[in-house]
Amino acid sequence: MTETTDRAADPNLRTDLEDTYGRYEEMRSGVDELQRSVAAMQVSAESEAGEVRATVDADGRLVDLRLNPQVCREWSPETLARVIVETVQHASAGKSRQIEQLVTNHRSAEVP
Repeated sequence: MTETTDRAADPNLRTDLEDTYGRYEEMRSGVDELQRSVAAMQVSAESEAGEVRATVDADGRLVDLRLNPQVCREWSPETLARVIVETVQHASAGKSRQIEQLVTNHRSAEVP
């Protein structure tokens, strides 16, 4: 049997393959977009009264830290350190929630 005969034997096969490849391309594009969104993600959190503001990236690394100069003078080093750590932890938890939400949105967009 020749290749031409094989194609003519099942024209639906070509259509099915084209549809499958099209869905794959859409999914791949969505994954690429998801990866770009996560890579560019930065999440910030503030302490209760806003004395400390911490920003983390998608890997949870601290990329920015803002301190109210007054608390640097008034708080003990231990208190300031504790509030900084807590604020960074809150930013990191927020980052995890945002990544989960992005993945959830991506998955729900895939469902026909």
